[in-house]
Amino acid sequence: MAVGCGASEGDSGEAAKSVNSLGLETSPPESYHPCADVPQGVLSSERLRGTGQADADAPDGVRWRGCKWVKNNGYSVSIRMTNMTLPFVRKTFYTMGREATVGGRSATIAHRSEARGPEVCTVNVEIKGGSLEFDVDNPRSSLLTGELDTCELGLALAEKVVPTLPAGA
Repeated sequence: MAVGCGASEGDSGEAAKSVNSLGLETSPPESYHPCADVPQGVLSSERLRGTGQADADAPDGVRWRGCKWVKNNGYSVSIRMTNMTLPFVRKTFYTMGREATVGGRSATIAHRSEARGPEVCTVNVEIKGGSLEFDVDNPRSSLLTGELDTCELGLALAEKVVPTLPAGA
C-alpha cells in the first residue's frame, strides 16, 4: 500500500484531495448516499426496514456514512460509503477474503470477525475515493436466514444495489 501517494498531487487536473495518515481520503465519497439512494424496490424485495443512520468514525481516520436495515427474523445490513479503498481493505481489515466482481466493479468479500466467524461478512465494492460497504450480520439464531451463507446474502444485495450507482462514481 502506498500511503499518502498520489491522491493529493492533483496531476489529473482535478482539485487536490486531502488524505489522512493512512493514505485514505479524509472523507467517504459523496457520489452516493445509501440512506436516500438505495432504491425502495430493492429494500422491499429483500423485506428490509430501515433502522436509521449507521455513521461511524474510527480514531485512525477511517469513516463510514450510511444507514442500517433489518429483515424481521433475519439478517441486518449496514450499507455505507467509506473512505477505505479496496487495497486498504485487503491489507488491513479482513481475513478469509475473496475477490469478486459486482456490477462490473471490483469487490472484496470477507469475514470481519474471527469470533463470530460466518455470522458476519462484509462486501466492499470499489468506488472512486473509497468503497461502498455492505456489512451483513446474520446470526445463526435468525429464523429466516440463519442457515444461509452470510457472504452470499451480502453479495446478492450488492448485486441489486450497485447498478444504481451513478456513472463515474
